[in-house]
Amino acid sequence: MTSSYQLDTSVEEVESTTAEVSEKETLSRRKFLSAAGLGLGVASVGLSTLPFVSTPAFAADKSTNAKKVAKTSYGASTADKKIQVVSLERLEEPASKVIPKAGFAFVSGAAGGEWTMHENRRAFDDYRIAAKRLVGLSWNDIDTSTKLLDLDLASPVIIAPMGAHAMVHESGEQMTAKGAELANTLYCSSGASNATLEQIAKSTKGPKWFQLYYNNDEEVTKSLLTRAKNAGYTAIILTADALGPGQPENFIAMGSPFRPDRSFGNHDPKMGGSGDFFNQKTALTTKDIQFIKEFTGLPVIVKGILRPDDAEKFIQAGADAIQVSNHGGRQIDGVPASMTALPAIAKIVNKRVPIILDGGVRRGIDIVRAIAMGATAVAVGRPILYGLGLGGSQGVKSVIDFLNKDLVAAMILSGAGKLSDLDPSYIDIVGENAKYDVYNG
Repeated sequence: MTSSYQLDTSVEEVESTTAEVSEKETLSRRKFLSAAGLGLGVASVGLSTLPFVSTPAFAADKSTNAKKVAKTSYGASTADKKIQVVSLERLEEPASKVIPKAGFAFVSGAAGGEWTMHENRRAFDDYRIAAKRLVGLSWNDIDTSTKLLDLDLASPVIIAPMGAHAMVHESGEQMTAKGAELANTLYCSSGASNATLEQIAKSTKGPKWFQLYYNNDEEVTKSLLTRAKNAGYTAIILTADALGPGQPENFIAMGSPFRPDRSFGNHDPKMGGSGDFFNQKTALTTKDIQFIKEFTGLPVIVKGILRPDDAEKFIQAGADAIQVSNHGGRQIDGVPASMTALPAIAKIVNKRVPIILDGGVRRGIDIVRAIAMGATAVAVGRPILYGLGLGGSQGVKSVIDFLNKDLVAAMILSGAGKLSDLDPSYIDIVGENAKYDVYNG
C-alpha cells in the first residue's frame, strides 16, 4: 500500500520550500548545536527525526538535492502483507534488507556503547521459570486477557510509543496503528510521529493513547493535549526520560541522515500544527502530572521509571499508571535493564496502579517473567518497526500474533492458566537479583 505521504512533490514545490526555510535553517542549526552542547538539544523522543536541521545530504546543496528528492523516493517499504515470524530476534536480519540503511541504523541502535540495550535482553535470563506441574491445564484453559486502566485487552502485549515511522515505511504511523487494530491491541502514539495525531487516530478504530513531550510554550502543550482528547486518545503518556540527544553512534557516523521530506507532523504548520518540537521542557516536576490530569481529565501514565522512590512519588502526584522503561537504551547507556528494575518497583507500587514494562521483550516467556514479577502489560518497540518494514500493518499484526501465541505456550508450560495466576512463586531469581525474596516479597 502506498502512503498518501509518499514523495510525489514537484521540483518547483521542493525548491520553493527550500528557499522558504533557507534563512530559518541557519538559525535552527545554531540553536540545535548550542542546545546540544548542553546535552539538551535533540530532546529525542525515542525514535525522532530532525527535518531541515543538521541534515548534510539536504543542506549541502539545496537546489541540487531538492531536484534529487523530488525524483527519488526515500526507499522505505510500501509492503502490506503477512510475514512469517519464527522468532522476533530473527526479524532483524531480513528487516535490515528492506528498511533503508539510515532508517535501520536509527531504529536498531541505542545510546553510547549500547550496553543497556543488550542488558534489556540479557536481564530476562536472571529470572528462571519455576514451572508448576500436574495442574490440570489444557490449551483451552489459557486466558491471556488483562485490564489496563479502562481497557479490556485480549493480551498484555501493547505497542510502545515510537516516532518517525516513515524512516521504515512510507505509510508510517498510520500503518502501525492499523496493525494494532488488526491485532486487537493498544496503540501508543508518539509525540514525535511523522503523521499528525489526528491522521493516526483516523487510521485505527482501536484504543489509543497519546505520548506527550511537554513543550516550554504552555499554549503548545495545551494545544497538543486538547487535540489528543478531541481525536479520541483516552490517556496521556508523559515521558520522563527523554531529555538528551539519543541518537545511535552508527547513525551519527552516517551524518544523521533523517528524511528531509518528512517533519514532526504534530508541530508542522502545514499539517495544522504549531510550536517548535525542540523547545521541550526538561525541568519537569510532579506538578506537570497534576496539570495534565486537571487540564484533560484523562489518566496519566508516567514512562521512564527505574527507581521505586520515583514510582511512589509519581503515584502520590496522581499518576494512574507507571511504565518501567529505559527508553530501549536510547537515552542513557549504563542504566539497569527494565526487567532488573521491575521487582522493587512492583513491590512499592503494591498493585495500586497498573505497571507497564518495556525493553527487550521478545518471547512469550519474557512476558510470563514480567507479569510474574509485577507487570500488568508489556510494550514492544523495535520488533514492531521491523514488522512494519517487512509487512506494513499485516507485518505489525504478525509480530503481535506471534507474541500472543508464544505467551499461551509459555503459560501452559509454566503451569499458569491465567495471567492473575502468575506471581513471584513462578520465578527463581539468580545472579545479583537473587537478593529479592520472590516467595515473601
